[in-house]
Amino acid sequence: MLSWYDPLYVDKTLKDREKGIRQRLNEGKVDLGHYLITLAGNGRDHLDVISTSFLSQRALYERLPMVVGLAATKKEAMKLVVKICRDCLEETGGADIRSYLLRKGNWHGNSSECAHDYR
Repeated sequence: MLSWYDPLYVDKTLKDREKGIRQRLNEGKVDLGHYLITLAGNGRDHLDVISTSFLSQRALYERLPMVVGLAATKKEAMKLVVKICRDCLEETGGADIRSYLLRKGNWHGNSSECAHDYR
């Protein structure tokens, strides 16, 4: 099971399908054609954008950091990243996105540390 940020940033084209997509991904099923925004796995960067097709790699699936966003396309994922950055800047006056997200929201799913280095 993946760790999900709450409230999840979701591309408006996926709002109606979010629950089903999340359920399939939590069950370990590959859901091609979507993108996840996660906390960066390397501890240096803020966020990563990855294709859900990479989750077919079991090692990546098991070590995926907390998912903070879900998008239909890479372009929409980048728009969500911009929204997350703007939200952080507007609410904190700074750019520490990781701390902002961990402090602001909740996360559901895997109870292990949500910032693994998977590279």
